[in-house]
Amino acid sequence: FFLNYLQMSEVSAFKQLYSDMFKNAGDLTIPKKTIKCYVKESFPHFLVTDGFFYVACYFTKKAVDEFHSKFSNMNITYLRSRVIIISDWTLEMNRVNSANVFTSYGGLEVRLVAKAFKLEKGSDKVILTRHPSNLYRDAEVKTTIQAFTHRAITGAASAAKSSLPDISGMKHNGAVSQGVVASSAKYNFKEGHTAVAS
Repeated sequence: FFLNYLQMSEVSAFKQLYSDMFKNAGDLTIPKKTIKCYVKESFPHFLVTDGFFYVACYFTKKAVDEFHSKFSNMNITYLRSRVIIISDWTLEMNRVNSANVFTSYGGLEVRLVAKAFKLEKGSDKVILTRHPSNLYRDAEVKTTIQAFTHRAITGAASAAKSSLPDISGMKHNGAVSQGVVASSAKYNFKEGHTAVAS
């Protein structure tokens, strides 16, 4: 679904999919098509690409066990530079520390959670036509996430009961914090809690 189509197009399926997740406030109800993607890296992080951008892929224990039962002679860490087919998957949004999670931005990460996958036969001969980059370093994706956070902050600010301070009565040499109204993002998405294998 992804790789074959994208080698001929100029559109990233991952970028579209993840952007839609943020535009829809963390809710993505789309028909689940099979994802065929290239494994950019398998250790220490499992990264998959659509030919344009790479994202982290997380696996449920059931998916790992089923893979080992079908491909008993292959470890998941050997899948680097191969193509996998993810037949059952979901996207989940989570709050993370972006200083520690490089596949995130602004404290948010959308996770691709694979529930069933297999190795594409003959995929050891696939060569990418371009070098994929981190989806979360794309300017348009970062702007989409910033807009998502902005909506959460402005929604929280409009619901707040506090009023703005009267600046006419403030001291010229007052504290830096005078007149500052605290506000934080109030996200209303359902955070994903699917247990994944390390």
